[in-house]
Amino acid sequence: MSSAVSEASTSGATEPFPTVWARSAPARFFRGTVLRSVLKPYVWACTRPRVEGLEHLDGLRGPAVFVANHCSHLDTPLILGALPRPLASRLAVGAAADYFFTSPLTGAVSALLFNAFPVHRKGVRRTGTTVAAGLLGQGWSVLLYPEGTRSRDGRLGPFKSGAARLCLETGVPAVPVALHGTLPAIPRGARLPVRNAPPVGVAIGPPIRIGAGESAQSFRDRMRERVSEL
Repeated sequence: MSSAVSEASTSGATEPFPTVWARSAPARFFRGTVLRSVLKPYVWACTRPRVEGLEHLDGLRGPAVFVANHCSHLDTPLILGALPRPLASRLAVGAAADYFFTSPLTGAVSALLFNAFPVHRKGVRRTGTTVAAGLLGQGWSVLLYPEGTRSRDGRLGPFKSGAARLCLETGVPAVPVALHGTLPAIPRGARLPVRNAPPVGVAIGPPIRIGAGESAQSFRDRMRERVSEL
């Protein structure tokens, strides 16, 4: 992996809401306990998810950029619950700064429960890749939603280039993840899973690496193709 600026030196410059504290030992212990004892049992009871492709993670060594389609607020807790505990405990989640970090309370809750960090979707600070690169340099994996927003109809939208550029700059692989049925499980405007929704699914593909001389745009398209295939 190429050298990356540490999060500690960049958080104040790139994050209006610093989240370094959310990766401290006490915060990690609290988050892991809540995920295992409360969040995962609740989500699994409501949605009856089917998880496929975990065997593709057996050979994963070191950090990675997990890229997934995005339809629902259910997506992040579903991925965290589906991943093996060692991976889930070292995963930071890119979250929209203009949605999850608009107030100290929502920002703190997002950071504590999901290890979220702000991603700016607009303007000159659009991608938030500086903080993500720092996290990868410290051995954390990151989860990004390259569509940039939730799908309104469940169809896979175009990918932005931030995740692909991150892989290009740091040399880490991308892990494609496809989520099925999460939109009807928690539609837009809903905060809790609806009753009697169809079961949901999580499909994990083999890690992919950017090829020699491959552009970020080409790798972005290849990531989207893998998610679409899943």
